[in-house]
Amino acid sequence: MSNKNAVVLGAGFAGLLTAGVLAKLYQQVTVVDWDPAPGQYRRGVPHGWHAHNLLPAGASVVEEIFPCLVDEMSADGAVLADVLSDYRFYAGGRELPRVPVGAHSIHATRPFYERHLRRRLVAHEGLRMVLGADVAGLIGDDRRITGVRILPQEPRGNEEILNADLVVDAMGRGSRTPVWLEQLGYERPAEQRVHVDVAYASRVVRLPPQHDRALLIGGDVKANGRGLLLLAVEDGQHVLTVTGVGPAARPPTDEVGFAAFVAAAAPDDVASALKAADTLSDIVAYRFPSTRWRRYDQLSSFPDGLVVVGDALCSLSPVNAQGLTVAALEARALRDTLSASRRDVAANYFARATQILAAPWGMVGEPGQPTNLTQKMQGAMMSRLMAAAATDRTVAAQLIRVLALIDPPSKLLRPAVLGRALFRAA
Repeated sequence: MSNKNAVVLGAGFAGLLTAGVLAKLYQQVTVVDWDPAPGQYRRGVPHGWHAHNLLPAGASVVEEIFPCLVDEMSADGAVLADVLSDYRFYAGGRELPRVPVGAHSIHATRPFYERHLRRRLVAHEGLRMVLGADVAGLIGDDRRITGVRILPQEPRGNEEILNADLVVDAMGRGSRTPVWLEQLGYERPAEQRVHVDVAYASRVVRLPPQHDRALLIGGDVKANGRGLLLLAVEDGQHVLTVTGVGPAARPPTDEVGFAAFVAAAAPDDVASALKAADTLSDIVAYRFPSTRWRRYDQLSSFPDGLVVVGDALCSLSPVNAQGLTVAALEARALRDTLSASRRDVAANYFARATQILAAPWGMVGEPGQPTNLTQKMQGAMMSRLMAAAATDRTVAAQLIRVLALIDPPSKLLRPAVLGRALFRAA
């Protein structure tokens, strides 16, 4: 595989970061997106209005790809927060101790992240943005992908062919790569799904002056099945997102119903502050029926010259706020794969991506009740860890470090952590 041309399909968070990687490895990088004017909330990103959290591991990758960008975002208003001490985090209705972890998340609105990534990306020589174009399909044969076909939206013009040594699908959950592969004679990937049926409702607010400091709340505050996330973002605003699982707990989008839902989900002092808040946007709803992992790594054959990243590969439940960070880790995995060798890129990349996805996918759980002894033991252990975290600073810090993808889940099995959990829960 040469290093002349790369094409990235999709100019969202995953696509922009991946293009940043490729801009240092290829002479020409073309980013294609259907949106003719990115930069605001986009119809193609229906979850874009809701709370977003770039975890420390993701922030670290952003710094590797675009040096000093975290400082630039912070100077422009993004909020940096220690992943535990700056939060009021609840598990099963109990607040965790606010222990400094020494690792910071970055909070901003989705357009803010993408605007800053795009500004740094377009400064690269050899970078081309093709906006307002639909992707019609892949070009290739039974061995490799050699390009893509695109079609301008306005004015409706002739189909254009983009030749490429590497094509990256970053088109999100709506990715058509499985269909395109089938058209080229390959198998469609198997899909793993977990039914979660999470519904969201969000709006942007400005809290009273006494709450100018970041007010960060996560988790199930009152153990009533209703979640709330209130994140400080740029321009002194907060994104308020409420969640519910199942039909009976779906947040309403009318003013009266939404206010009642917030009051039932929030701590009393926060509910009072939100009553006095200025509303800066309408209420926007979003449903997330299931997580999905397309197992390209398990296919018996896969063409050279193509990889898949972000939600197009695996879409995780937004409840855990890991999607942006996993996309960043996958971008780094692609960089490391290409830097090591240009042979068997797809197979080597998907192997790395599978290692990245194993931990967050395992946090989703399986549908239904535990069906074997291993699942029952894992569930019982996690219940004890969550209970102990409410009163034990060591357990709380380690639990959050795992949830934030700083440490692997195996860290929870250390005697210093698991022993404390078992002792306190006994």
